[in-house]
Amino acid sequence: MSRTASIADRMTRVREKRGETPEDQEYENASRSRRTMPVPLDDIAVEDRLRAVDPAAVEHLAESIDRQGLQSPVLVRRADEGGYVLVAGAHRIAAARLLGWTRIEAFEVKDLPEDELALLEIDENLYRAELDPFDRMRFLGKRKEIYQRLYPETRRGAAPNPLNLQDNGKRQTLAFSTSDERPKSFADHTAASTPFAPSTINRAVYIAEHIISDLQDAIAVTPIRKREGDLYRVACMDADEQQQLLTRLRGAEELPASLSVLTKEPGTAAPRPGNVDRLKKLWTRSTEDERAEFQEWLDQLGGE
Repeated sequence: MSRTASIADRMTRVREKRGETPEDQEYENASRSRRTMPVPLDDIAVEDRLRAVDPAAVEHLAESIDRQGLQSPVLVRRADEGGYVLVAGAHRIAAARLLGWTRIEAFEVKDLPEDELALLEIDENLYRAELDPFDRMRFLGKRKEIYQRLYPETRRGAAPNPLNLQDNGKRQTLAFSTSDERPKSFADHTAASTPFAPSTINRAVYIAEHIISDLQDAIAVTPIRKREGDLYRVACMDADEQQQLLTRLRGAEELPASLSVLTKEPGTAAPRPGNVDRLKKLWTRSTEDERAEFQEWLDQLGGE
């Protein structure tokens, strides 16, 4: 599904909640040629973003826009105090300023709740090929958080809710409903809306959910962010190991190029992990059912 079609689909679902008929609906984002508008750059507020603007990426994008023109309009919403707030396109805004532009082509997004606006920003970025493993895991982790807040029945272990009823008893619009009128799982829904396979999505989300927040912030400014294998190995560490890693990272004289450089003691070879270390890592990666099965086995050993 294209970004434009995805936006139009969400707008449709919002209007369905309000009881509007198809004849009443206007698809603001269904046709770029009819619905884009030039907006002064100074009228667009760029607030805190999930992804920091990369100066090198801005320069590269500015060169591309200068040669080929702006291929994708930015997304904005009207601000209560006037002007606009950027929904997606911070790099394009920065590139336009670098080129000396005073206006930029934009879609105005209307009537979407905050969570839906956040999903628009995330999906816009997930379609970008230049995302490194760190940005990808953060965007996918945030997307799962929002998706499961919108559709709590998709959480693992949640009770089936075929009518998708909330506490107030009102039926809610379903996300990409299947034939039995239940929302898709997060991984399946995201795979249908982004270029990534479910296995890639699940791995990225595992990393996002298992690296402590302070360590994520520290890794964000190091080359480790570009090494998915290293990020996964950090995610498999327990909380104490991650805290030790954070302390070492904060005390490093130079930014480490890899996890092995950071963990290796000067002049010594890295110790081989023992069986207990392996068991600890397996435990952190195990599901609740697997842990329960292992605990049952331990109990049986204790009784023999």
